[in-house]
Amino acid sequence: MAPDAHPQYRFLPPETLDSLRNIEIVARGLVEGTITGLHRSPYHGFSAEFAEHRKYCPGDPVRHLDWMIYAKSDRYFVKQFEEETNTRSYIVLDRSRSMALGSRALHKFHYACYLAAAFMYLFQRQRDAVGLFTYSGQVDDYFAARNSRRHFLSLLAHLESLRPGDVSHAAPCFHQVAEAVHRRSLVIVLSDFFDPEPEFIRALQHFRYKQCEVVLFQILDPLETEFPYRGLVEFRDLETDEIIEVESLDYRDLYLADLQAYVSQLKLLCNRMNITFEPLTTHTGFEKALLAYFHKRELMF
Repeated sequence: MAPDAHPQYRFLPPETLDSLRNIEIVARGLVEGTITGLHRSPYHGFSAEFAEHRKYCPGDPVRHLDWMIYAKSDRYFVKQFEEETNTRSYIVLDRSRSMALGSRALHKFHYACYLAAAFMYLFQRQRDAVGLFTYSGQVDDYFAARNSRRHFLSLLAHLESLRPGDVSHAAPCFHQVAEAVHRRSLVIVLSDFFDPEPEFIRALQHFRYKQCEVVLFQILDPLETEFPYRGLVEFRDLETDEIIEVESLDYRDLYLADLQAYVSQLKLLCNRMNITFEPLTTHTGFEKALLAYFHKRELMF
């Protein structure tokens, strides 16, 4: 059954499926020569482990039919294996309290979930394995990378259950994630990256040590990027509950300059580590943002 036949998966609406119909993702490391082509021949070598059965589709290799099931049910099923893929990809989703900023209809965390679901759909359609990590003060959830449809639907269902949670401590979480992911994986991190820990950059370098391709999507709200406040305003830190009161006219230019400097510095550091950095705001439709990113990605190759 197609994902759009499941209306409960709000983070993968039909219009998203339509906008992504011609998109393919190829990990940069694969393009550089490790593996030629989008997919290698599956079940090659000794590392292929059985995962589950699925119904036979025209074009599937006949040698992978399970004849024992056919003998019992007179129906064709194909064996699927964990290594039926070029690469493993991982979504790393920030669910700290700061991601709750925004309107009830679409705060930063919901926007991140839409992006996560879209990437999961693309990887599953390509039969590439995809896994999921969520983090706040610690790594909250870990789903190993798999390429079965059952796994894909369980990831979508899990996204529906998530809410922003604890204070962010990204650096130790990234080290833990980097230890868990396979070498030469594609790692996509969805966060606002408001985490000033000095160890943060070293944690990103840990992914590069594992020879992973890393893509950071920084998700901000127009309240953060435009500072549309007037008069005396009271601000509360969503993670620490600290409250400050400022005259918006006095602080607007200083705040925007500091934000621009912070984002520019983060982008520069990512460029030095050969990490892709993509700043996004929630007022841009996520389908439009994704298509713009994929267009840029095509130009890289």
